[in-house]
Amino acid sequence: MITDAKLLRNKQTLETVPSNPGWYRWWCKENIAKQLLGAFAADILEKLTRGENELSEYYLMYVGIAVKESLRARLNWHVNQKHTLSCVKSGVLSTFRQSISSLVAEDQSNEKVTNEIIDHFKVEYFPCAEEIKSDAAKTCIENKEKEEIVNHILPLNIQHNQKSEIQYFMKHLKERRKNGKIKGMARFGK
Repeated sequence: MITDAKLLRNKQTLETVPSNPGWYRWWCKENIAKQLLGAFAADILEKLTRGENELSEYYLMYVGIAVKESLRARLNWHVNQKHTLSCVKSGVLSTFRQSISSLVAEDQSNEKVTNEIIDHFKVEYFPCAEEIKSDAAKTCIENKEKEEIVNHILPLNIQHNQKSEIQYFMKHLKERRKNGKIKGMARFGK
């Protein structure tokens, strides 16, 4: 299934996402990819996976999994999470949101700019028939995530992302995330 991320802000649309575990992909158009990749866009953009059919104008930027919770809950977290001081300070802001806010706003407390970028993404999701938190779901879904990371250049994935072609960007992203957290906490006055 494929949906516009901004539609997941609507509870009725969110309810159409399966309550199964599974995995998902985040896709964006070239202008958003360039905005996120900044000075690295010219080199990285040509390495990204392009979608097919209704995603033919989109680039694959991030892959995630939902093993301990449903796809619905996980996507809700990515799309609708609030950037509170405790989320920024403790690092429980979703990896996807941390990266976007750090790259675009340079400040993890900037929920507005982060949401504006997320609203340009499409989300493709794949439910798994196994039970949430089951060993079978964990094995199946984690294997799929590893396969995706091996087969694609995913500039917004941090964990297990060892692609030599973008390690210079990964270093940049980690530094931006570190600084974005500091700026976010400072914005809250902490």
